[in-house]
Amino acid sequence: MSEDATRSRKALTYHSSLEELFTMPELDAEKLKENALTSIRLGIEDFQRSKLEKDQGGDPARALSAVRNLFAGILLLFKYKIAVSVDATGDASVLIFNPPEVLPQADGKGGIEWKPVGKFKRTTIDVATIKKRFEGFGIDVDWPTIDKLQECRNHLEHLHPANTLGEVADFVAELFPVLREFILTQLNEQPADLLDTAWPVMLAHHEFFRDTIAECQASWAAAGVPEMMQPWLESCQCEECGSSLLRPSQQDIEEGASVDNQDNTFKYVCVACGHSDLIAPLMIKELNDAYYDDPRDGGEADVEECNECKRSTFLISEQHCLWCGAELDYPTCTFCEEPLRQEDQFNGGLCGYHLHAYEKAMRDD
Repeated sequence: MSEDATRSRKALTYHSSLEELFTMPELDAEKLKENALTSIRLGIEDFQRSKLEKDQGGDPARALSAVRNLFAGILLLFKYKIAVSVDATGDASVLIFNPPEVLPQADGKGGIEWKPVGKFKRTTIDVATIKKRFEGFGIDVDWPTIDKLQECRNHLEHLHPANTLGEVADFVAELFPVLREFILTQLNEQPADLLDTAWPVMLAHHEFFRDTIAECQASWAAAGVPEMMQPWLESCQCEECGSSLLRPSQQDIEEGASVDNQDNTFKYVCVACGHSDLIAPLMIKELNDAYYDDPRDGGEADVEECNECKRSTFLISEQHCLWCGAELDYPTCTFCEEPLRQEDQFNGGLCGYHLHAYEKAMRDD
């Protein structure tokens, strides 16, 4: 038997006796649920306060608190679902609390045995472990959205509260369908009953966000955005507040300007905070960020400045510019069929190696 297989078997054997070997922290599943609902309610209250003007009791600093409470609340609901998926309280504790580490020790016979070291911690499992538990119990949830929300929460931790309001609004809007689906399908309850006063607020905000973002996306149809840059327009966020609710400047539209030809003047307007600035730099940044590969990890950038339009929108791997559509006259080397880049286009269809070989042969003749 392989070492990994032996380790797994041993770990399972000891795991089955963990409850008897160590004092287990007590787990109250209903308390988990109660705390989850409290966190969600407080998160929505914080969200509402963050949007109000100061003379109405508003406080922008509540934006970050809203995200923290809302994300913590949905994770607690996930843990509650895990806890009630088993009948025995002891089994629920094993699933929710962080277990002791299982380490190899000498068995006194020249071999090893795997034993738990320490006790169950009073801390509970993190997102990664929740995901594993869900997989093990066949519990479905929209993990890509949860991962995106977690990334959003981590990102907001580093921003000034005034620069988070729009992004928090996006966060609440994206959380809504995940929470609704989980409560309906996994908890078999009605969201309106479970979430009480928080539900109508989330519902109204989600509907507003859904309708507004559809209007914003439709409004760009008349703005002359280069077709291949459209995906990067959709991921742009306001530089001031982080909202994705961006519309083209009405003045630019009325003057017949287009993003394609007047990218140095064409502006967006944020529906959430009213901030206005150039849209093209945001789109180009989104493109470059998406294709960025950290050189410290041995990667190379896949986007470079286009020789034709001079914008940083030439996608090297696809050999064309996403802004102006420029393509390579010589996509591959005539001799070895190695892909060529923009700087190779003056070599007459040859890669650097074969150009050097050709020039050497000409000199020798």
